[in-house]
Amino acid sequence: MEGELKCPVCGGEFDGVTFRSRSGSSIYAKRCNQCSGFWFEREPASDLELSSVLEQDSASANYSMKNTDLVCPQDQSLLEEVDSSELPAGSRYWRCNDCDGSFYPKGQLATLSEWRAKNSAHVSGGPLKPNVAISSVLVVALVGLVGASAGKISGFSAATDQVLPTLGPSLGTLILLAVTYVAGTILAILGRKVAVVAMGWGVISICLVGFFVVIFGP
Repeated sequence: MEGELKCPVCGGEFDGVTFRSRSGSSIYAKRCNQCSGFWFEREPASDLELSSVLEQDSASANYSMKNTDLVCPQDQSLLEEVDSSELPAGSRYWRCNDCDGSFYPKGQLATLSEWRAKNSAHVSGGPLKPNVAISSVLVVALVGLVGASAGKISGFSAATDQVLPTLGPSLGTLILLAVTYVAGTILAILGRKVAVVAMGWGVISICLVGFFVVIFGP
């Protein structure tokens, strides 16, 4: 029976509701008849059709909800709040690591569904995303730097007409700089934490200095 499960926020009983997925299939959930929060026995939110969500919920930010322990209505284990750094401002929801259920307070399901739909639209079409543009510029810069460095190494080798001295530019140095540059680019573009992104740009900066030294000399 629906009343056997209790809302983790207010203790209210759940009523059954049905959403549509993007593929047109039905996704069943429960909505608290007191606080209007939603409980899903499995995490389906990324598959929900936005219009279906907006029929049941209205987007609203959640800044006032207290940081209290919420208990899973399914197995009574503690729910874990999803990392807010990966969500839009004012968004909060909880997951159960044991049963994979998820709870969305009132307004949060619609807020996150709108955000996911917007991100999905950006991925599938429309203007070039900033991260893609930045990564393209960095890749082009890498190709140019590697080409210039390789030319410098070839010129140095031809000028000396002998095995490259230890202090001169080497192919190994160039490869190391290129690999490190790529690693920094990955951190800078794909990193979700500010510290990781900053580290990536720091690595890129160091590599650029290295390429400059190889091309123009110390």
